[in-house]
Formats: sequence, C-alpha cells, structure tokens
Amino acid sequence: MLRTVLSLTTRVATGLVSGVLSLPRIADALEQLAPLAQALPQVVELRGTLERLEQLATFLANELPEALHQLEAVRQQLADLAPKITALADDTGQLDESIRVLAAALGPLQGTTERLGRLVDRLPDRKRRGPALPG
Repeated sequence: MLRTVLSLTTRVATGLVSGVLSLPRIADALEQLAPLAQALPQVVELRGTLERLEQLATFLANELPEALHQLEAVRQQLADLAPKITALADDTGQLDESIRVLAAALGPLQGTTERLGRLVDRLPDRKRRGPALPG
C-alpha cells in the first residue's frame, strides 16, 4: 500500500513539475493569442459578409442559366435584324438621293409658282369666285 501511495505521489509530483515547467510556454502562447482576440469582432463581421456572398452566389447560380438563355435569344434577334437594317440603310441612301433630285427639280419651280400665285391674286375675277367656293 505504501508503494502504491509513493508511486501515486511520484506521478502527481512529476505531473506538477511538468505543469509548472510548461507555464512559461503557456504564457508565451497566451501573449501571442492576445492580438487574435482583438481581431475577433472583425472575424465576426467577415463571417456575415461571407454568408451574404454565399447567398449571392446561390442566387446567381440559380438565375444565371435563365439570363444566359435570354441573352442568347437577344443575340438571335439581333442576328435576324442585321440584314433588315442593312436593307433599310440602302433604302435610306436611295431615298436621300431621290430627295436631292426632287429638291433640284422643285427649286426652280418654286419661284415660278410664287410668281403665278401673285398673278392669280391680281386677276379681277378672283374676288368674286372666292365666296362661291363651298367651305
């Protein structure tokens, strides 16, 4: 029994000595952990941000295929419109040329029309015909 008590006492003493010898290392470790403890609020903020990013990533993963499908439909519509737009551009060029030709032809006629209008206004019979026209 004495041996058991001595053995147990020896083990306890050895453990205590080991624990006491570890105290400086534990103190050093605690000193190194102190700055990390100050950073814990920032870590908590980062966790909230990461959770929000995860929600956004999930949303994008769900919505991205639909958006891609819509973009492909728009691309196809634009591809279908390209020849029509080219044809319209050609027609617009032709219309511009027609307008130029008409303007060149009507320019000299404008002066003639104005002179003819003044001449018609001077006709003596002009005043009598005016009221007889149906309104």
